[in-house]
Amino acid sequence: MNIANLFKPNYSIAALRMMIGIVFILHAAVRVYNNTLPGFGEFLEGKGFPFGFMLAWAVTLFELVGGILTFFRYFVRIFCIGEMIILITGIITVHRENGWFVVGRSLNGVEYSVVLITILTAIFIAERKASRKILHPL
Repeated sequence: MNIANLFKPNYSIAALRMMIGIVFILHAAVRVYNNTLPGFGEFLEGKGFPFGFMLAWAVTLFELVGGILTFFRYFVRIFCIGEMIILITGIITVHRENGWFVVGRSLNGVEYSVVLITILTAIFIAERKASRKILHPL
């Protein structure tokens, strides 16, 4: 692994990419550490998803492994798309009915997921441009 590759395509996107990797690594690791996967699986089944426990593990492993790989700049675009699908599914099935705010005026809303999707979109676009060697003025 080339250490200089970690800071591409630019420092700003690298910082966002590394931080988003850490966010999802921790999100998945805490789920495993606290043994909340059975409850997550039951929750998913209650929302109509088949094989809830296996799906909970799949999401958790995707976030854990994908977060690590994304931090080190491997399979970044695949992770961004996959995580956006997970987040949009969460918005539709859970957070939408709770309004906008995560805390404050309402609880468990879409606000945080929208911020994460925006960051993932920015990372995806920057990585796509970098892979196609598209120069941008800023």
